[in-house]
Amino acid sequence: MNAIKTVLQEQFQNLYLIRRLSAYELKQAYASNALGSLWIFLNPLIQVSLYWLVFGLGIRGGQPVQGIPYFVWMICGLIPWFFISAATGQGSSSIYSRLNTVAKMNFPLSIIPTYVVSAQLYTHGLLLIVLLGIVILSQGFGDINIFGLIYGVGSLTVFLVCLAFVTSTFSTVLRDVHMLVQSFMRMLFFVTPVLWEPKENMPEFFFMLIKLNPFYYIIEVYRSSLVYGDMRVLFSGYTLYFWTITIALFVIGATMHIKFRKQFVDYL
Repeated sequence: MNAIKTVLQEQFQNLYLIRRLSAYELKQAYASNALGSLWIFLNPLIQVSLYWLVFGLGIRGGQPVQGIPYFVWMICGLIPWFFISAATGQGSSSIYSRLNTVAKMNFPLSIIPTYVVSAQLYTHGLLLIVLLGIVILSQGFGDINIFGLIYGVGSLTVFLVCLAFVTSTFSTVLRDVHMLVQSFMRMLFFVTPVLWEPKENMPEFFFMLIKLNPFYYIIEVYRSSLVYGDMRVLFSGYTLYFWTITIALFVIGATMHIKFRKQFVDYL
């Protein structure tokens, strides 16, 4: 409990520092590129175009999903996945890659995963504005639930920070963990229904396995808030499952972070 209290105190006592460092992190990410921050939009645009050509036109032949144009349905899953992928990858290496900078400073190490994930949230927010514009032009305002969308963004951010506490600690102690996280996320992208729709007639074991993935819940919340017009997922038992996993990750991450952080510099 002391570890959890310490980590929470460091987060709340350094909110201003987290905000400043996350903004600086985003600025530095594109500082050396000729096109600068335009890559915030260009990189997703290239990926979305490729997935739409392959999965939307090539595999599905342009067929809609539940009456929703495939392109709109697809980007409602891809935009949160871009946030998931970037925050998970950056979060797992966040402490190790910055130890040289903060090793001799009186710096609250537990805020590093938080501001690294928060930096990706800025990008996600900009892409979300574009996504809302596309959904409104295609489907109108009728199915959009702003409360559900805010809940989805907030839930995903909290989950990614808690996950980063775990992965950043273990990848500092054992560098192979970072490579394992990257490989696992590449696999998880195709297992999570981002580009394809799960069917009730698929094997029951496989369907249940998919639903155990917390990112499945998040994708469903985004799509429910934007195009489905049905927020029953928020009041299902899956919400309790998701937050149980989130809290468990935070407890494990905070405990391991406090236990090992005095020895972090030894792993450089």
